[in-house]
Amino acid sequence: MKCDMKMMVKAGLALAAVVVVAYAALPGAREWISAVAPSLFFLICPVMMLFMMKGMQSCDAKKPAQKDNVRPMSFDSPADKREL
Repeated sequence: MKCDMKMMVKAGLALAAVVVVAYAALPGAREWISAVAPSLFFLICPVMMLFMMKGMQSCDAKKPAQKDNVRPMSFDSPADKREL
């Protein structure tokens, strides 16, 4: 996941939808939502970056280490050379 303009627009629209739904559903919290909503839009990129980095770490934990299984190819002897 990249933090590019296309993804930022999608995240901004999703955040706007959440703010609108929360504003309509919670009349008692409308003042708080109005006060906090602008700062949430400035935090879109850093929050998305945190989720992206967390997602990258979880993918690495599931993969087995392949460093031990790979051996370097050597073309020192004619028997090791392959026809391409």
